[in-house]
Amino acid sequence: MVTAVVLAGGRGTRLRPFTLHRPKPLMPIVNKPLIDYVLDVLELSGVVSRVYVLCDYMGDALARYLRNSKRGAEVIPLTYKSLDTADAVRRVRSVIDGDFLVVMGDIVTNCDLGSMWETFEKKRGMAMIALKDADTPNHYGLTVVASDDRVVGFLEKPSSFELYLASITMKSIKSKYYYANLANAGIYALSYSVLDVLDDNPHLLDFGRHVFPYLLEEGYPIYGWYMGPYYWIDAGLPNTYLKANVDLLDNRAAPLKPRGSYSGGIWFSSYCTIHGSVLPPAAIGEIEAVGGEVVLGPYAVLGDWVSVREKAKVANSVLMESVNVGKGSFIENSIIGANAKIGDGAAVMYSIVEDGAVIPDGAKVFGKVVLAGSREESSVTTIELGARI
Repeated sequence: MVTAVVLAGGRGTRLRPFTLHRPKPLMPIVNKPLIDYVLDVLELSGVVSRVYVLCDYMGDALARYLRNSKRGAEVIPLTYKSLDTADAVRRVRSVIDGDFLVVMGDIVTNCDLGSMWETFEKKRGMAMIALKDADTPNHYGLTVVASDDRVVGFLEKPSSFELYLASITMKSIKSKYYYANLANAGIYALSYSVLDVLDDNPHLLDFGRHVFPYLLEEGYPIYGWYMGPYYWIDAGLPNTYLKANVDLLDNRAAPLKPRGSYSGGIWFSSYCTIHGSVLPPAAIGEIEAVGGEVVLGPYAVLGDWVSVREKAKVANSVLMESVNVGKGSFIENSIIGANAKIGDGAAVMYSIVEDGAVIPDGAKVFGKVVLAGSREESSVTTIELGARI
């Protein structure tokens, strides 16, 4: 059986202000922490028996959650300070006893890791990189792969002109290589020998930017594994975080599933009576109170102990635990942090509301990041919330 290493120690700066209050792996996606979806796909692989989760930022909270979780695979949290992804793996070499998997802790995917591992064992390369189609190639580090799946080059977040030149080059040598918009999906199958390379080269800090290009230059065999139509998303941005919630409600990542019981397009964490309308798909946590004539959904995710007062409407939004939504208020295409308060008659659209922030009665908030305490609102343009989903 295989050991997997999950890299879950990042500071989650792209998801601030929410990650000021919780580590990114504990960000809830349809009322279930992000880290659980990572662990789910590892268990579903059928080949992973032990998982080391490497914690750092707010590591105590993440480690405590993992220790209290019950799973089929053995899950062991380890807290280490590291400089980047490869450096983190280098620091836990002592617990790795053979070829192993590395998975980033901020992705959601239902890809067949068992098939990837089987292919890796057949190829017997130094490394295998899971690859996905990139809709926006210049946002990713892209991979050039030969017809036998061997990696022959990398393009790190290329410009449009660089992509054009690469496509022309690949066509000119079509007998040997093919070129596609294949992005690094943050999942690696690695030979145990990689650890020797890391120890001998302490300047190699990140797998994508340093380790894989170095291995390629030194002539080590690296292979790509194309995941095809499987679902994959990096949930580390506000807009992709919101989209991940939508996609899980749409069952796009099956057999991964949210917390709770499913009925009529709605995920319920417990039995509850709602005096209003719930438009599927939606998810309802352990509800504190729901007033009459509310409209929840479509694509409304309500966390535990959320209170929604009379005639309020919530759609295309995530409300974390203990949010208080006032009478007649309206929330759309937004993320509302834990313990936030939305005043009576307020409207919040295309916005981010920090944990504990307060939206006054009757306020109209559009395209803003609303911060708690004495901090003022700031424009959402600095946090890439994205368009309607």
